[in-house]
Amino acid sequence: MLSVGQIMTRSILTFETVFQVLAAEKTLSGKIQCRTVPTPAGLSSSICGMSLEVLQTDLAEEAVRLLRDNSVPPVGLHQVS
Repeated sequence: MLSVGQIMTRSILTFETVFQVLAAEKTLSGKIQCRTVPTPAGLSSSICGMSLEVLQTDLAEEAVRLLRDNSVPPVGLHQVS
C-alpha cells in the first residue's frame, strides 16, 4: 500500500494507431496484465490517443519484448507519475 505523499509510477506503451493498441492488448492477453487508457497529455502529438498501461510495472520491458516478437512494437515505453 502507498503511503501519503508517495507517487505511483505508471508504465505506458504508446502506438501509432488504435489498431496497434488493440492488437497489442490481444497479444499480451493472458500473459501480462494491461488495459487501454487515454494517452497522457504531453507525450507526443505523433502518437495515437489511446495507449496501453502495463499494470505489472516490473514486466513493462517484457511486454515490449513480447510485442516486438509478435510484430506489434510500441512507439515508446513511458514511465508516468
